Amino acid sequence: MVDPREATEAFALPIPPARFQLGDPHWLLELRQLPWPTDWAACFGRSGPLHVELGFGDGAFLTALARRMPEANCVGVERALEPTRWALKRLRRERLENVRLVLGDAFAALALLFPPESIAGVYINFPDPWPKARHHHRRLLTPAFLQLIAHRLQPEGTLLIATDDADYGLWIAEALKETPGLESALETPWVHTLPDRELTRYERKALAAGRTCFYFIWRRSGPVPAPPLPRMLRPEEAMPHRIWKGTPELSRIVETLRGRLWQDGETIWRVKGLYRPVEGDGLLIELLIAEGPWVETVALRFQPHGAGAWILKPAEIGGLRPTLALKMGVQAVARAIEEATPELQILSSTI
Repeated sequence: MVDPREATEAFALPIPPARFQLGDPHWLLELRQLPWPTDWAACFGRSGPLHVELGFGDGAFLTALARRMPEANCVGVERALEPTRWALKRLRRERLENVRLVLGDAFAALALLFPPESIAGVYINFPDPWPKARHHHRRLLTPAFLQLIAHRLQPEGTLLIATDDADYGLWIAEALKETPGLESALETPWVHTLPDRELTRYERKALAAGRTCFYFIWRRSGPVPAPPLPRMLRPEEAMPHRIWKGTPELSRIVETLRGRLWQDGETIWRVKGLYRPVEGDGLLIELLIAEGPWVETVALRFQPHGAGAWILKPAEIGGLRPTLALKMGVQAVARAIEEATPELQILSSTI
């Protein structure tokens, strides 16, 4: 597990909410609005093998996959808005009915939307290698995440990974070997060429620059233990928040919160940063949450809420995961605020 005392994740910028309706079919879905798990046959209006690309970029690989397998239901997951816009433009042009795009976090999508043994193929093309050793905890393809993928794959389902970073390639190979229930579908852990592969835009640039690519094709060959997952709040549960009546002393709150750390069993919370708005009043609190092997950084807003009231609530930044650990983190911060400003009176609370 990453030690949150050492973690240095960058503060994420907010992603505007996206609600696209492009006619029939409706290509874009928001993770936070989908049921857990999702009935993909109902979503596509037909049954079919599920193929999932995590981080679809401009959508070229995903649409090529959908054209090559018209019988398949192809789902792309992406947390960044700009690539999603590029992929939507491509879908408008090609009018592919067997593609759906999910705007959200890859881990949350796999954990929440897909039941065990439901996916025929998972594709991950050129994930960020985070080359510096101190940033390795940010890498997507950790043993814990690969176990989640394996658990969601059908028996004999395949996982295809591509990277052009040699160090990351070795990291991936070791992590795959440690993942129960997976084995290479090739004679070697990886190969450097794949005939008839649809190249991504990044891949073309890498090959043109003379970089060597590593391609992994692994399959589910045996049982996979259920992965350890964060405890998720159900969609019908209210996002954690607390509202007070009164006037807080922000300088005292800042001093109380700066560098605070809480621990409950294997779950640790640490205040990484505190930010004041350029205009207006309030506080943005950057909170790191480490729950077992899963680590994420969230933002909490403490701001005015009508006349004479203040609210503490999560800010929907970077694909927020609605976990019990998030709720407990909001509770810990709320108590620290009350410690700094005991004269505040609670008006309502879901924590």
